[in-house]
Amino acid sequence: MTQAFPVLVYRSPGENKKPGGGTYKYTSVRSQGELDAKLSEGWHTSSAEAITAAGDKANGLTKPKPKWATKPIKKKKPANPLGQRKEAPQAPITAHPDTPDDAPPTRAELEAKANELGIRFDGRTKDKKLGQLIADRLAEPTPQGT
Repeated sequence: MTQAFPVLVYRSPGENKKPGGGTYKYTSVRSQGELDAKLSEGWHTSSAEAITAAGDKANGLTKPKPKWATKPIKKKKPANPLGQRKEAPQAPITAHPDTPDDAPPTRAELEAKANELGIRFDGRTKDKKLGQLIADRLAEPTPQGT
């Protein structure tokens, strides 16, 4: 069979990608002598033959991406459905059995007693001052009903 020249010959791997997988490169030959020489060097008359002959090497050399070219992966937090927010756990107010009775009252106890007596205070009020306000209120004579 006679060929019409120029003819393309193919070798794999190469810079051109085939849609079905594999890579190849190609060149043209202008005579039967050049065609015979290229075929003896490992070139093929179709890209499919070249890729099949290359086997595992048909996909070409893959270069790993440098670190700066890769996108960082963000870790996503699980979503909390509306109305189901977690509140910070609060420690229960309990007296410890190892705490002696003559120990000074805790802040929670002072706040509870001040609220009971109607004493106004805020977070800036020191424990000592709050204790003094409670003691003064308790020392006041109570008004007698007529």
